[in-house]
Amino acid sequence: MKILFVGDVVSTPGRKICQKFIPIIKNQHQIDLTIVNGENSAGGFGISKKTYQELLEAGADLITTGNHVWDNKEILELIKSNNNIIVPYNLFPWAPGNKLYINENLNLVVVNLLGKIFLDTPISPIISIRELIPIFEKYQNVIIDLHAEASAEKYSIAHLLDGKVSAIIGTHTHVQTNDPQILPKGTFYITDIGMCGSFNSIIGFKISKIIDRFNTGLPQNLEPEKEKPYIFNAVLLEIEHGKVKNFKIFNEKVE
Repeated sequence: MKILFVGDVVSTPGRKICQKFIPIIKNQHQIDLTIVNGENSAGGFGISKKTYQELLEAGADLITTGNHVWDNKEILELIKSNNNIIVPYNLFPWAPGNKLYINENLNLVVVNLLGKIFLDTPISPIISIRELIPIFEKYQNVIIDLHAEASAEKYSIAHLLDGKVSAIIGTHTHVQTNDPQILPKGTFYITDIGMCGSFNSIIGFKISKIIDRFNTGLPQNLEPEKEKPYIFNAVLLEIEHGKVKNFKIFNEKVE
C-alpha cells in the first residue's frame, strides 16, 4: 500500500503547487490514498468550500486539520456533508466533525492529534492516545497527523506509540525537519513534514508583517505570501503488513 501525505497547504500558492505535484506523484507511484493537511488552505486560516474543492481536484482523498480548524466558518457546513475531512481527535468530545477516518478496504485508520504544549488544546494527546489504542489494534495500518508545536512532545509521543502505529507525521510548524526515520519498533516518524506555499516567506506568510510583529510587540494582520518560488513538501510511504518499508521525502522548489 502506498500513502502520500502532503504538508500544511498555505493559501493560494499551496493549492497551486499541490495541483502541480500531486497528480504527477499519483501517476508515477500508483498511490492508494492521498492525505493533505488543509487547515491553512483558505488564506492561511482554516478551510473553505472553495479550497476544499480545489484540494480534491488536485488529488486529495482525505483532508486533515489542526488548531486553525474553526477559523473559517464554512468548515461547519463541510463536515456535515463530507466524511473525507477529519478534525482533531482531542478536541472536546462534543465538538462537531469526524474525528477518525476509517478505510476498511485498506484496513486503515487515520487520526489527527493536536499537541498540548504552546497550544490551546482542550485534552492532552496522551489521554486521547489511551482511548485510541484499542481502535489502533483493530486495524493493520494506522497513520497519525500529529499537529503540534514542540518537537520534544512530538518525539515523545512517537516513542510512546512506536510499534503500535504505522506512521506519525508531524505538521503545524511548516518547516520540513531533517529527521525522517524508522523508529526501533518499526514506526515511521518525522517531526514536521513541512508545508506547501511560498518559499520566500515565514511559514507561508509575508516576512515584513511577522518582523513588524516581533519588533513592535503589537498585533499584526498576517498576510499569506503569494509570490514565487513555491515549495512542495510531502512524504510517500510504502507500507507492508502495517509497517513502513520504504519512504520518499519531497522537498520541491518551483521558480
